[in-house]
Amino acid sequence: MDGALISIIIPAWNALRWLPETLASVMSQKGVLFEVVLVDDGSTDGTADYVSQEWPEIRLVRSENRGVSHARNLGTAEAHGDFVKYLDADDVLLPGALVRQAALLEANPASDAVYSNWQRLEEQVDGHFAAGEIVRRSIEQVDEDPELAFFSTFWCPTGAYLYRRVFLEKVLPWKEWLPIIQDARFAWDAAAAGARWVHDEEITVLYRQHRRGSVSTRSRVAFLRDCLANTLSIHQSWSLPGPPEKTLVKRARIVDSLASLARQAAPLDDRLFQECICLLDGLSPGYQPPEPSWLALGAKLIGFAPAARLGGLVDRLRQHVFSFFHQANWSNPRS
Repeated sequence: MDGALISIIIPAWNALRWLPETLASVMSQKGVLFEVVLVDDGSTDGTADYVSQEWPEIRLVRSENRGVSHARNLGTAEAHGDFVKYLDADDVLLPGALVRQAALLEANPASDAVYSNWQRLEEQVDGHFAAGEIVRRSIEQVDEDPELAFFSTFWCPTGAYLYRRVFLEKVLPWKEWLPIIQDARFAWDAAAAGARWVHDEEITVLYRQHRRGSVSTRSRVAFLRDCLANTLSIHQSWSLPGPPEKTLVKRARIVDSLASLARQAAPLDDRLFQECICLLDGLSPGYQPPEPSWLALGAKLIGFAPAARLGGLVDRLRQHVFSFFHQANWSNPRS
């Protein structure tokens, strides 16, 4: 690859269980020059000792526990590569991933980043992981405007991307004030900075999908608060003058996000629910949801806030019923 160097930055917090497989998948990459910077984010399970003893060729950076975004920022500061890949400590790079993605960037000199297809590794009830869904999707399949796509449903694990380092200077730092959805925000930041994307249609990374059926209400509320903070931050960015037609579309997406967050927060946290409703009323007084039809009808009859409360409770009940039968099926394979 003409001597180009790839920096692979791995944030790790109590990741000892995963690191042997993850690091082996990285260090076995062929056909390209690369360095690995692993940032130990205050682990207490021996992560740093394992890396220093078993993988002395890896640059180990030790830090107090300040979160994954802080670790990625530290790792980036230590990196020397022309290209940068951020890989989670529990994910797996497939053979040939680095050489192919680097080749794609080299073949498309006007591009800033490449992203690939990917596959889930789904945790089973016994703690083992099995091959799951393969995600093959381009940004354009979600929205022609990458900013809207990343604010909507387009998402890849961090290990699916490879960035040009010179472009990253327009995007950094990682948002340390978003502890939960920082990966989605970083991709949006890249899109907002005008990234020119190349789609790698091969699968390059296996993403561990940990079981979340028993996630506490507190954790879910923290996630929703992160989403709200992100929505308000992007709304502020989108408030700058721009083409009227795009401004209207972006405003509508913010409104839709607030409505969705209100519905999800309704059965979990009344304060968060009220905050979303207040913001929604400020942007779209008398908001009427376009779908689903039953929610739209309910909003017309009793107003959006009461209908959203009811919808949130129905969604929550449906999730509990699904989780119950899912657990039952796993416990009794003959059922």
